[in-house]
Amino acid sequence: MDAFIVNTGDQFEWKQPKAIARLFELKRGEDLFGTLEFRSFWGTLAFSKDPVQNWSFKRVGFLNPQVTVRMPGADSDYALFFPRLFSGGILRPPDGRLVNWEPLNFWRTEWQFSEIRGFPILSFHQRYQPEGKVKFSEIFKIHAHAKVESNHITNLEFSILVNLGFYLLVMQAMDSAAIAAASS
Repeated sequence: MDAFIVNTGDQFEWKQPKAIARLFELKRGEDLFGTLEFRSFWGTLAFSKDPVQNWSFKRVGFLNPQVTVRMPGADSDYALFFPRLFSGGILRPPDGRLVNWEPLNFWRTEWQFSEIRGFPILSFHQRYQPEGKVKFSEIFKIHAHAKVESNHITNLEFSILVNLGFYLLVMQAMDSAAIAAASS
């Protein structure tokens, strides 16, 4: 954990190796940095692993949904994410500081975590298709770039935000697919 240092401008990329699997890889350059894997194809429970900290994420509740964030083996939540009705939400980590999750564009392909005062911490740019020549097998995969925007982020904050942010993007894609299937 001590060997890893987060710096402003550091970039990472989330990739989905296989469209039919709900396993995602976080890469730093060409090197595997972490993973996010869902327990089942339709469930909301996911586990992340990276050199800083492992996490579990689970969306719970119907009328008042939230995402629980836990460390492995813990009996209580480390943090809670409260989604807003139409987009975004608030993360409440244990230090009491609130962190915004907000879209940066109309299409909801760019997102960021920011401090309540609006200072960006970590941004995401979601891609539905990889750059260059597109293979049919790549169309249904979820990809996203993550960029460190703050020089005040700790390794632990980075770990929770880079994993939770991508978890939220995957959940958004799942919800959109479910709505599209139900309306057809």
